[in-house]
Amino acid sequence: MKKFSLGLILLLTIALPAFAADNLIVADPMHIGVGARPLGMGKAYVALAENGDGIFVNPAGLGKIDGPKVTSMYSNVIGDVNYIVLGGAYPYTKNSAIGAGAVVSSVSGIGLYDSLGNSTGSANWGSSVMFLSYGLNLEDAKMSFGASAKYYSQGGSGNSSVEAASATGLGVDLGAIYSPTDNLSLGITAQNPFDTKLASGNGVENTLLPVIKAGARVTVNPTETQKINILFDTDMAKYRPSTVHAGVEYLPVSNIAFRAGLDQDITPGGVETNPTAGVGLKIAGMEFDYAYHPYGSLADNTTHYFSVSYVGPEKKAEDQTNLDLTILTPADQSIIYADNVAVTGTVKGNVKAFPVKINGVNAPVDPTGKFSATVPVDKVGKKLIVVEAQDFNGKAVVKDSRKILRLMSFSDVGQGYWAKKPIEHTSTVGLVQGYPDGTFKPDRALTRAELATLMVRARGVQLPGYARQVFKDVKASYWAANYIEAAQRMGMIQGYPDKKFRPNNRVNKAEAIAILARFDGMVATKPEVAPYSDVPTKHWASRYVAAAKDSGMLNYIDGKRLRPKEEVSRAEAVEMMSKTSMAAKAINDLLSWDKGFEFEISRPTLKASVY
Repeated sequence: MKKFSLGLILLLTIALPAFAADNLIVADPMHIGVGARPLGMGKAYVALAENGDGIFVNPAGLGKIDGPKVTSMYSNVIGDVNYIVLGGAYPYTKNSAIGAGAVVSSVSGIGLYDSLGNSTGSANWGSSVMFLSYGLNLEDAKMSFGASAKYYSQGGSGNSSVEAASATGLGVDLGAIYSPTDNLSLGITAQNPFDTKLASGNGVENTLLPVIKAGARVTVNPTETQKINILFDTDMAKYRPSTVHAGVEYLPVSNIAFRAGLDQDITPGGVETNPTAGVGLKIAGMEFDYAYHPYGSLADNTTHYFSVSYVGPEKKAEDQTNLDLTILTPADQSIIYADNVAVTGTVKGNVKAFPVKINGVNAPVDPTGKFSATVPVDKVGKKLIVVEAQDFNGKAVVKDSRKILRLMSFSDVGQGYWAKKPIEHTSTVGLVQGYPDGTFKPDRALTRAELATLMVRARGVQLPGYARQVFKDVKASYWAANYIEAAQRMGMIQGYPDKKFRPNNRVNKAEAIAILARFDGMVATKPEVAPYSDVPTKHWASRYVAAAKDSGMLNYIDGKRLRPKEEVSRAEAVEMMSKTSMAAKAINDLLSWDKGFEFEISRPTLKASVY
């Protein structure tokens, strides 16, 4: 009888509308609590709200879930009230999730008596709440928000009065969580903030008054494998005293938890504080939780709660570090001229002495997470810079990269020089070279030896191991002897009738254009119209000039005159060479950001410093 009476009192407190004609204030069926994990910590869970239990406690927690979650709980409260919880949540976007759940409580065999105390039979009574929830996590603001729409249904059987007391209604919950750090969060939930009404068939309108639940969570990590969650909540509502809830959860390892707490509850005599305890075990993505919760001082009032949940596989260590890597300089797809580049950035999260590597070499990081190092770029051309941030085990978990293109530069080719780009591009791909003093001498007249060298390099021809003297005036020791021999062997150049080549003779425009046109395989036919006013159709080079002009090789020439006898400068020769098909392909490959960038391990950085 004692056990039955306590169960009836509890049911009346949380679910059953009184059979009367006046408007009544009743408690939410959710007052018992959901999830053996929160119950083991005295129901202090508003600021944590993890996994599927967040649907019922604080929907803001749903925004942080990283996979499907399912939760369930069963209990026989004080031996009389069957209490079942079932819920699930699923990520909707990267930072949001939806959830649905139900809480069902029921009692059977409730004795009914008339005014004289005579038994008139028995009744059954049940109460349920259906949830549809949504949570959103705003990472930049370190805030999460959530809302739940709820459908209440209460009803029973036994006699007409009980049946007429059946009621339904709609309610909402609103929640928020602020997490300034990984180890601290503050939460708040407004349950039924708009005085939820439950209309019944007997004309009684029952009211679920608003309850504001606010709480805090502090996490301590004594070691790398241990974690302690400390939680505190308070409930505030009209017409009843405020209550508090406190709990602690100790995880010696990631898959085992021990819990304890204090849960304050409203009783007819005032506020009662009950101790709670619990344990949890995670295996293969499943979580099994048990909670012990007495109600009052009588042993028969003890209730045991059991939860089985799916929380997903244990996160790997690299996923738990939550590292954030930002490369500030250089910008991606940067063009440089120096033999080194400054790499700077920030790393936030679990960092220690050397959590950042740049092309495999450690970069120092200051206490605020900033890093800076000078990376060598020994060769002209393409270079990939890879930055890796590491966790406490030294394993790279975050990676970013920058594509860098280093071009050749010359002291006498300034920023505004008309042929700056073709000079830089052709010299970078190895078609031309500057002088030992770092100059290019772009306006210097081109010699026959230089032109032969230019064409052989453009073809990518392998030079003979030693030069033969193919012309009387080109000794084997001459700087361009190998190039001249290769060009003569391929038919790109010819000597004079006296068996001489005259390598230092300067080349005029007509000669250079004719040689380059033949070199590029242009179809040269006698033109019907003079290509330039000073290159008539009867000119010996008119067909080559016309073909070169049509191909775009001579676009740099302004006006109607070519000045064919004028000496061609090194800059002009490079400009024309850059428009030949073979040189253009090499230059286009150089300037493509989509290929040619490969990871390479650097030697130790030339210079490394912290801001």
